[in-house]
Amino acid sequence: MKSKHAKARSASRNIKGALAPPPSSERILQYAVRRAETQYASHGQWATAEDLDRMAEEFDRNSLAENTRKSYLSDLASWIAFCKLHRINPVPAEASDVRRYLTQLGAIRGRKGAKLKPKTAQRHLASIAAAHRAAGIEFDAHHPILKRTMNGILRTYGARQEGARALRAGNIKAICQTFRLDPRSVRNKAIILLGFAGGFRRSEIVALNVSDLAFEGDVLRVTLRRSKTDQEGEGRTIVIMPGEKTETCAVAAVRAWLKRAKLEHEGNNPVFRPVSRTGVESSGLSDKTVDRIVKSAARAAGLKETYSAHSLRAGHVTEALANGADRAAIKRQTGHASDAMLDRYARETNLAANNSSSALGL
Repeated sequence: MKSKHAKARSASRNIKGALAPPPSSERILQYAVRRAETQYASHGQWATAEDLDRMAEEFDRNSLAENTRKSYLSDLASWIAFCKLHRINPVPAEASDVRRYLTQLGAIRGRKGAKLKPKTAQRHLASIAAAHRAAGIEFDAHHPILKRTMNGILRTYGARQEGARALRAGNIKAICQTFRLDPRSVRNKAIILLGFAGGFRRSEIVALNVSDLAFEGDVLRVTLRRSKTDQEGEGRTIVIMPGEKTETCAVAAVRAWLKRAKLEHEGNNPVFRPVSRTGVESSGLSDKTVDRIVKSAARAAGLKETYSAHSLRAGHVTEALANGADRAAIKRQTGHASDAMLDRYARETNLAANNSSSALGL
């Protein structure tokens, strides 16, 4: 037990410490330097400035999704060609010159000969802004004259995006009936059924490694390490339940492909790969190949509408909504952050189901 005098002395010291003036900035800097020197010595040799610059550049490259980066590069090539034609400076750019460029894209034609959709013109503007940021130069993409021009393009030509036609369950069944037992057909069937059951984007399908798949009885767990809306790579797990029939079961189709291609123990290597005359190759597919696979399969099934790889994802949402699935469950599966896109699918699903033209008595 402390005596009353000891407690008093302790309280006095605490009060003096609390009322003492803060250390000067010089003393704080000296302490920080000593601390840094100690840490440097205890952790061995640090990376050189050149190594750090090289790694920082790699981080810079990874700050954009690969498809976004490719789009930006293509857009910038178009902008530079326009600047050369009109003898103007691409970077730093004058807002008035960018305004003329946007007018060219939206009202006349782009580099490939056709007028660009308003959303694509907006992406070109974002690409020009990105080029300025990369160069450390200020550029106001929200400059009043640019904003007025973009608003005019949107109002004149419309902002509605033409979404992919949804593949419904009946369409998927018809497609599955066209597949044979050769390796390419087994692979394509697995891609289409997995894409439909998981509501996956084509970029997510081709990014899958064998180690991302985990079979638990009749259930398949799929780990998406990165996706369009998860550029930081937090990842998420999607569960694929078994289908009612083996012929249209995504889990069975993926099992069949892995077994046929002898990929069950391939670990951190692509699930879906090219199939040549000599067998299954080691590289992965491109997302454009997935698009071609879906289009070809739809044609083979005699489907008259135009479909694409995104039709698998659109079909998952449309079919789930039509069958009364919970919106939260759909978003967990597809990764949609909001209800906005689901609302659009719901409206299109209900066009025929709740249509007033059927009540006109004609």
